[in-house]
Amino acid sequence: MQPHFDSWDLTPVPVPARSRLYSLQPIGVGTPLVESLSGYLIRLATAHAVRVCDLINHELLRSIPYFHAAAGILSAINGIGESAKHWVSALERFTLRDDLRFLTLLPFASLLRTPRLMRRERAWCPYCYESTMEQGQDVYEQLVWCLQCVEVCPLHNRLLETSCRACHGKLRPVCGVSRPGFCSRCRRWLGSRRAPAQEMPTTDYQVWVAREMGQLVGMAPHAQPVGKENIQKILRRYVDSFSEGNMRAASEIAGCRRSSFNNWCNGATSARIDLLLRTCYELRIPLTSLVTGTTEESEDTAGVNAAIEMRRRRCVRPCRTADQIRAALLLAAKEQPPPSIRGVAQRLGYSTPARLYVAASDLCKTIVRNFNKSGHNHHWWRRRGAKSLDDSVIRKAIEDSLSLDMPLPVQRVALSLGYGTEDPLTARFPDLCRAIKAKRANVVVARRSTLASALELALSEDPPPAWEKVARRLGYTPHTAIREIEPDLCAKLTARRREFAAWSRMALGRRLETMLNEIPPPSLREVHSRLGITQAISYENFCEIHRAIVARHREFRRQARLHNMGLTAPVRRKLSGNKA
Repeated sequence: MQPHFDSWDLTPVPVPARSRLYSLQPIGVGTPLVESLSGYLIRLATAHAVRVCDLINHELLRSIPYFHAAAGILSAINGIGESAKHWVSALERFTLRDDLRFLTLLPFASLLRTPRLMRRERAWCPYCYESTMEQGQDVYEQLVWCLQCVEVCPLHNRLLETSCRACHGKLRPVCGVSRPGFCSRCRRWLGSRRAPAQEMPTTDYQVWVAREMGQLVGMAPHAQPVGKENIQKILRRYVDSFSEGNMRAASEIAGCRRSSFNNWCNGATSARIDLLLRTCYELRIPLTSLVTGTTEESEDTAGVNAAIEMRRRRCVRPCRTADQIRAALLLAAKEQPPPSIRGVAQRLGYSTPARLYVAASDLCKTIVRNFNKSGHNHHWWRRRGAKSLDDSVIRKAIEDSLSLDMPLPVQRVALSLGYGTEDPLTARFPDLCRAIKAKRANVVVARRSTLASALELALSEDPPPAWEKVARRLGYTPHTAIREIEPDLCAKLTARRREFAAWSRMALGRRLETMLNEIPPPSLREVHSRLGITQAISYENFCEIHRAIVARHREFRRQARLHNMGLTAPVRRKLSGNKA
């Protein structure tokens, strides 16, 4: 009897692919507190118990084009450029993950622009570090901390910190020895629940930006490819709904230049992130609506009233089609009591009814007939059998005007009573009419005196303001009115501003010359950061000093590299001679 044995299954067992590095799961994907790619890189190095520079030099270096050392990593790896794409591709290939692009702003690359998008130094919230450590969770760097526009922690509503409390040094976004939650200079813990001695209060705008940017990065896994057409559609919808097609009024409310606002609405250019955020904040537009392409109608009518008031103050005609005007005239023709055609025009934002007659002359004539039949027209004295007003009624109207701080002109009082001219009033009450004209003249003189005092005070300010700004302070519209009233003081203020600009330029030149002699030589970026200027300002006004700072810092870095390579002084001199 032969024994029976079970048959063996020799089919090869499928073995899943193995990753070169730990397939570390990113933190907070799909939430406002999502981790940044630079923070993920630091956590990945910590998980392998190696330094960031060792992980890069031994594993990732050959996979990143145009990259040479860990010191060259900037926060651009969290942004929307080619650098972010290369780093995401390399890390996904080594970890076999497919969700690392959500740790950057790459899902919104077609919506955002690079300028002023990412920070050049590391920022953090010490309260987040401390609470995460106390709860026993992994400490990590949030993506919103890397954004230059975000100055407040969206979780604790406190200002982010950019310098270590122990060594007071600025930190790079990623350093060769970076660790989550620790200073890369003094190795001290960055978390704390103790508020700094002089903590600046946060503003509503800072809190709004932090909240909106957090919601935006949280939408990354579900965001569809979007572009500037979304901004164009949302802004167009706002202009049509709240400012009645008036782009000039909408740009005034948004606080941006009219040309820039028009270019955004027409799709000619894309908005810079800081200008886009300020515009959305002033117009009460959620930032996430630029991704979804939909927005809810606001129940607050403050924006509507502000737009209409801005349009009337700037004398800007609304942009309505003939069909829209005809629809408004149809409603006005059915109103009771019937309105006048001029009142309907002013209600729609037009100074005269000419545009209404062009759009629908038949309806305008109907409104005029209804108003004349109602007997509410002001030309009552033209009707047959009309009786003159009692003198007591006219006296009361004149005295009411005289009691105001700025009396109404006699002509306007006459029109309110139904007279075409002021002659009937001046003939009956000459003293009261002269008193109104005298009081108005005194008010005008007082206003001009106040204007002169304000301009003289502006001459002593440092820096001196523009005369247009002084006009806005006093409520003059248009602003050119004060130049017609006080041309000499406006000219002095303009000359004072020119002198201040020349003095500021000389002082800036002296500060640049001082920095040119500093040891070690500062970089051009550091010079601009310390002085609070842009590269265009230094290059256009101080071209030679600008180039000297660049050359001196470049030579300093070259000498430092040679020193780190261990080359002797004769060899360095030889290399320097060959380069020369």
